[in-house]
Amino acid sequence: MIGGLKHVRWLIQLGRWGEIMTVRFDDSLEIMVSTIVSTLGIEILESGVIVRDYSGRLAFFSATKMAKTKKEQITKNLQSSLGLYARKDRVFADLSDVGVQPILEEKGALQIEVGKVKVRILDRRIVGADWLRGPTPAAPNPPRFVFASLKGGVGRSTALVVGAAYRALKGDRVLVIDLDFEAPGIGSMLLDEETMPEFGMLDALVESGLGPLDPVFFHDMVGPAAISNWNGKIDVIPAFGRRTIGQPAEVLSKIARAYAERNGPDGSVITFLDQLRILVDTLADPGNYDMVLVDARAGLHETTAAAVLGLGAEVLLFGLDEPQTFQGYPALLSHLARFLQPMGGPAEWLERLTMVQGKAPVDSSMRSKFAENCREMFVRSGLCGPKAPPLIAALGPIENFDEVSWDDEISDEAVLPDDRWQLRKPVAILYDNQYMGFNPLLRGDLLSDQLYKNTFAELLTLLDEATENTP
Repeated sequence: MIGGLKHVRWLIQLGRWGEIMTVRFDDSLEIMVSTIVSTLGIEILESGVIVRDYSGRLAFFSATKMAKTKKEQITKNLQSSLGLYARKDRVFADLSDVGVQPILEEKGALQIEVGKVKVRILDRRIVGADWLRGPTPAAPNPPRFVFASLKGGVGRSTALVVGAAYRALKGDRVLVIDLDFEAPGIGSMLLDEETMPEFGMLDALVESGLGPLDPVFFHDMVGPAAISNWNGKIDVIPAFGRRTIGQPAEVLSKIARAYAERNGPDGSVITFLDQLRILVDTLADPGNYDMVLVDARAGLHETTAAAVLGLGAEVLLFGLDEPQTFQGYPALLSHLARFLQPMGGPAEWLERLTMVQGKAPVDSSMRSKFAENCREMFVRSGLCGPKAPPLIAALGPIENFDEVSWDDEISDEAVLPDDRWQLRKPVAILYDNQYMGFNPLLRGDLLSDQLYKNTFAELLTLLDEATENTP
């Protein structure tokens, strides 16, 4: 907002906020913070919790007890400044009120910055709750890769198929999973009528909501890729199996149930992320597979949260060198920055984020602008510090450390980056019109290493390094 917290606080103190503009969602949090700070001070704000309900209305729960007159005054101030975004039942409460202590102790609160002031917020949601889950630690072997993007047409699925074929050619047993229920593609790219399994991931999510799945069901949701000229193998779990394809009128009913939360035996809530992680952990048996490649749904849907945050995978974020990429990804990256430790503690999941430039120009100098734009985007999003060094090579150590000159007059703080400053160099997939509208069942010849090794070289190197680092 123009002028920041000081400007907002000045308008609130004058009682003129309502005269200036109508409060909207994007204004509401900053207005609440300004109102609390101007009335009660920063310490009380930082020790309490802001609760945003399902409709977006706000309330503040204070960890400090206050006199009745003070509570009435702050309640009046919040109602006046927030307008429709003040919770109707109670917009302010303290420790003397019923139900406040459990709210203050709830573990789901995120610590975020609002105008350089740190606050804790409980963000209640009917949908999108999995986006509030912190990134899962790296999964055990086999290595997992999630191929994600904000929109289609960026070469994500083609890259996944080529990556699977490449590793299978080297003898790996590769499992490919399609999580894009709204626009499934991997199944039709790698499976034909004979190899299409009875069930898919959509069926597994629906059926697991009613009870445990048996080994027969798991067997019936995996089909061998219809192309088989490799030393290893590619198994495919499509989004839709044979039964779903045969009953298209039931697809939307199944999708609605696949996304639904369930109650566990102990009364806990099992979200889509939990269900997906259980299924993938079961399927990704290192005795059966050497690598797992997951095609995520495009966009920022709940299924994307589960794939990006919940599988403990290497996450490849595909985009083109166009404004849509740099306007869209900050929504994801700025949200992820909220999971960084306030004091810059360890965040190993950052090391598993890689931008991928699809349809990149062959001239490397023309790709450097995309890389620099990615770095600036990560800085603005809070995942990379403003004093960050240039992009570091993906998965590669810094060489010749002893040869770096040292200046004793420069402080340690200025030269020692914290873990938020480390950003992988984007991976480039070169533009190649042979792979436009790629259908491997019709053009299996394009899955030859002699053809794809140049176009997809950087991606394939990333897959190789993950395999080499596998114990």
